[in-house]
Amino acid sequence: MRAPERKREALEGLCRPLTGGPAPHRKQYAAALVLAAGLLAWPTQAGTLTGTLQSQIQLTAGCVIAGSSGNASGVNFGMLDFGTKPSTFTGTVTATASGGEGVSGPTQIVCSPDVLGISIQVGAGSFPGQGGSIGVGSRAMRNGNTAAYIPYEVYRDAGHTLAYPTGSAVTGITVPANGVAFALPIYGQINKQDPSALPAGMYTDTLQITLTY
Repeated sequence: MRAPERKREALEGLCRPLTGGPAPHRKQYAAALVLAAGLLAWPTQAGTLTGTLQSQIQLTAGCVIAGSSGNASGVNFGMLDFGTKPSTFTGTVTATASGGEGVSGPTQIVCSPDVLGISIQVGAGSFPGQGGSIGVGSRAMRNGNTAAYIPYEVYRDAGHTLAYPTGSAVTGITVPANGVAFALPIYGQINKQDPSALPAGMYTDTLQITLTY
């Protein structure tokens, strides 16, 4: 007979009522019930589960403006701010792309180490070819809604020797291999050659920038 069956029969024997006997037998029956309850309350052995849980994340190669949320469209590349000049000025004025995605200082690009080169296309702006009688530049800024323009050019190098074309991208721009931030290679220059004074006011233009990696 197996042990569980013997235990069950023992419990049944203890719990069987003793009829017709004297009072001591009734006390023995009550004690048997207490003992049976104790036997039934014996704890059973706890079970266990073992196994594995995996964690993972996949990172994709890419570039962002330092300080941005990583959006791929509607990116704020900053501004070419040529500062303030008198309306009678002549000569050259330069500017560096700065303030990208609201961060002060030069606009910074961060690319993953997998990205070894990028291409950048700078659009023609809103007023290409305007203001040619004033100075040199394939793009132009306009004073409000007037017919007053200041031409300017956009370059990929701080020395202002390699201009961005208005209709195509510049390819093969190298980036640091260790994933650190680097300055957006867009530099502006005004070269006003006509000494005539221009109307005072704020001259502006908007350039569409496309960075491909």
